Amino acid sequence: MKTLLCSTLGLFAFTTGISTKAADGPPPPSVNQPSGINLGGTSFYDGFAGPPGLSHLVYLKHNSATSFRNKNGHDNNAFDTPRLNVTTLLNQLSYYSPQTIGANAHLGWSLIIPIVFLDGDFGDAGTRLKDNATGLGDIVTGPQVQFDPVIGDGGRPVFVQRFALDFILPTGRYDEHKDLNQGSNFYSFNPYWAATWMPVPRWEMSWRLHYLYNFRNDDPASSSAQFFEGQPVRNTQAGEAAWSNFTLSYEVVPNVSAGLNGYFFKQLEDDRVNGHRLEDSREKVLGIGPGLFWKISKDQGFWLNLYHETDVENRARNDFSVQVRFAHVL
Repeated sequence: MKTLLCSTLGLFAFTTGISTKAADGPPPPSVNQPSGINLGGTSFYDGFAGPPGLSHLVYLKHNSATSFRNKNGHDNNAFDTPRLNVTTLLNQLSYYSPQTIGANAHLGWSLIIPIVFLDGDFGDAGTRLKDNATGLGDIVTGPQVQFDPVIGDGGRPVFVQRFALDFILPTGRYDEHKDLNQGSNFYSFNPYWAATWMPVPRWEMSWRLHYLYNFRNDDPASSSAQFFEGQPVRNTQAGEAAWSNFTLSYEVVPNVSAGLNGYFFKQLEDDRVNGHRLEDSREKVLGIGPGLFWKISKDQGFWLNLYHETDVENRARNDFSVQVRFAHVL
C-alpha cells in the first residue's frame, strides 16, 4: 500500500481509568490500570499503515468524567460531586522497513510520547483526590510486523493486518503523594493484533485485540495513608486485562468515511496489594459512538472520533470522549 491510508500504527490514547474499587465508603487501596492503554485510540482502517519509511501522527484527546463507579456499576457514594477532565497530546513516530520478510511482511518500530493534562474537582464533601496537573506521560514503544494488503478481484485490497509487541514504560510524571498521576510507575507488556476487512467496496470493518500484563508497582501513590488487611500498603499490581477496539464504516463520498467506533475493556484477574488479592477489583467498560475519516491525500489523513461509556465497573465513567488525529508521511 503506497498511500498513508489510515496509518494508526500503535496509537495509545490516554483514558480516565481512575478506579474506585470495592464497596462504597472510604476507598480501599487504589490500584489502577496504566493510563497509556489505548481505549478508543485507534479507529477506521486500523490494519493499514503508511508506506515504508517514517510517519508522524499527532493526536489530541479529551475525556470528561463526572461519575466514579463501584463493583456493581453504581455511583460510588464516597465521592460528592466528582469531576475529572483529562486532555492528552500525543506525538507518534513509526517506521517500517522497505525490505520484506517472506512474501509480504515488513519489520517496524513505534514510539509514542504523550503530554497529559489532569484537572480534578471533587466537591466540598466526601473523598477528595489530588491530581498532578500537567506533565509527561508514560512512553509506549515496541517492534511491529506490518503485512501488505491481500488484493482481491479488480485489484482492490480486501484484508490487511499488523502484529505488535508494545511496552508501556514508567517515564511519566509521578508523585507518590498524589492520587492522579500522568505516569503509572510500573512496566506493562501490551501486545496486539490489528486488522481491517473490506468485504465489499466502500465498506470496512476493523478491530484491534489487546492483551495487557502489568508488573508490580513498588511505590504506590496516594494523598493519604493506605492500609490493606491491617498492614501499610507496600506494593500493588493491576490485574491482567484484555480489550478490543472496533469500527464499522462506509465511504459516503470519495475519500470520506463515516461510521461507528467503539471499545470493550475487561480485566481478567483481580488486582493485588502486598501480594494478596484485592477482591471485586476488576475493571470493565464499554465505549461507543460515531466517527469520521477523511483521506486528505495519499500522504495525509484525518480522524474524528466520539465516545460515550456505559457498562462501567470499578473506574471513572467518561460522559464523553472526543479525539482528533492527523497523520502524515515525513
